[in-house]
Amino acid sequence: MFLKSFHKYLTFVCCTFLAFQTIGQTVYLTNPSFEDRPGPNRPPVGWRDCGGQFVGETPPDVQPSGSWEVYKPAMDGDTYLGMVVRENETYESVSQAMSGPLKKGKSYSFEIGLCTSEKYLSATRASALEGGAKYNYVTPAKLMIWGGNSLCDKAILLGESPLISNNSWQKYNFTFKPTRNVSYITLEAFYRTPVLEPYNGNLLVDNASPITEIIPKAKEPIAIKALTKKIVPGQVIRLDELYFQADNATLNKNSFKILDELYAFMAKNQSVKIEIGGHTNGVPSVEYCDKLSTERAREVASYLTKKGINKTRVTFKGYGKRNPLASDKTMEGRKKNQRVEIKILST
Repeated sequence: MFLKSFHKYLTFVCCTFLAFQTIGQTVYLTNPSFEDRPGPNRPPVGWRDCGGQFVGETPPDVQPSGSWEVYKPAMDGDTYLGMVVRENETYESVSQAMSGPLKKGKSYSFEIGLCTSEKYLSATRASALEGGAKYNYVTPAKLMIWGGNSLCDKAILLGESPLISNNSWQKYNFTFKPTRNVSYITLEAFYRTPVLEPYNGNLLVDNASPITEIIPKAKEPIAIKALTKKIVPGQVIRLDELYFQADNATLNKNSFKILDELYAFMAKNQSVKIEIGGHTNGVPSVEYCDKLSTERAREVASYLTKKGINKTRVTFKGYGKRNPLASDKTMEGRKKNQRVEIKILST
């Protein structure tokens, strides 16, 4: 059962995450569901115990095992991670290398299942020497998530949960904003902060998600009529009412209205320089799409310069099928991808 489950959850570096026109990073964890043979005093496979700082203390547990009387079913798969904090100022944590780095200045989304067990019976160091009396470690603890560049390195705090008092599994969401590049992650059970007095508590952890870069949504291009006197470099105008004959760069006469509006805008704003960008759908070859998009962008530029706009104010470029806005699997998506956009270069 364990081998089958672990194979399911062993993850590797994958492809990319598409959000509008920008490719985002996705970072994967090994064994994110903490699958392993149930038992006490060892972390799940793929995770390293960070308890070396506390000499003589036991590592985290793979639950449910019956050890410490923890029987709660897993949130995902068969097993999960059990960690404790102790009244002698020791606490448990695990660490691993991620599939790729979290990069300084980026934002990332992460979620993980957390709860606490109604029972987590364990001896303290003192009671173990005095006959093994056990105590119920049930005071709420929290999850601290650290980033670093080696196992168990706590260089920066990526996120922390509230105190976990729920006895049923709940998903907790985090947004990481690293202040430096980090390649390792550490999950740590910790006390209520500020720590006025250490106590005995437990934390159950399961079903961690991939760590996905948050890509800001691209601003929708604005119409020419919507431009105000406050023109900002980088603004994009999509010429939605621009039409070409099929498979060539010949303008349809229905396009002249929008082109004349563009000309009037350029004539009124003499300091504005623009780039005309041609885009196609993704069905034809790269070479064909580059050629067609360039020819169509050139045709629009030529229309403006023939009407009197100085050539130094108008550049053009064919982007082919490199920047899709929608899926090419539908007619609607292909029409949306096949477009001409005007970008304000300078004012």
